[in-house]
Amino acid sequence: GQLSLGHGAFMAVGAYSAYNLSIRVPDLPLLGVFIIAGLITAAFGVLVGSPSLRIKGFYLAVATLAAQFFTEWVFATFPWFVGGAMSMVIDTPAMTLFGYPIVSSLDNYFLVLGFLIVMTLLAKNLVRSEIGRAWMAIRDMDVAAEVIGIRPLYTKLSAFAVSSFFAGIAGALYAFCYVKSVDFTAFDLFVSLKVLFMVILGGMGSILGSFLGAAFIVILPIILNVVAHELTGGQVSANLITNIEHM
Repeated sequence: GQLSLGHGAFMAVGAYSAYNLSIRVPDLPLLGVFIIAGLITAAFGVLVGSPSLRIKGFYLAVATLAAQFFTEWVFATFPWFVGGAMSMVIDTPAMTLFGYPIVSSLDNYFLVLGFLIVMTLLAKNLVRSEIGRAWMAIRDMDVAAEVIGIRPLYTKLSAFAVSSFFAGIAGALYAFCYVKSVDFTAFDLFVSLKVLFMVILGGMGSILGSFLGAAFIVILPIILNVVAHELTGGQVSANLITNIEHM
């Protein structure tokens, strides 16, 4: 139930972790690459979340925003994360799942869809579990939750870890299956804001709402593009449409 402005950073950590795992541990299976990248991001989330345990609301948003800018600076400054490439933008390696090459757009779609289904079921079960109920108790009234025996430190850190794990896998999939490259500018503050708006529009704490919010954010620019061209007969600037979409 807390706002984060740093999920673009968590996605970037997942993407860079997956890239480095795939090139430095070439025998590691594709599923292992994505899962370990998620775990690395979870550890990073705990690291970011530790100093933020006693703050919430606006101050927590500022703390995660600082993590966003710090992560961008790290990936822009140290070429080790991209294998020493001077351009700081590198193509992702070819993917193979159980001996089957992931090449076409349809292959990538089904790979992402498979992860989406598994991660959704995992999130649903987590929310219904004991730790999920502890999260909701801390969200609604942290003082009362502590009185009944819920450990706020463990609960908040676990929430950071799980959220970062999901974001890390999402970032790895985004880099490997969509943009086909690893570039820190693809995970900037604008991405963090998009993720935040998806959650807010869909309803914080709702898994279904996250899907609805994401659909709204993704589909709205397409609708605006079509409507603008229909109303103006194609006489509208592409830059103007892009600016309207960002608004």
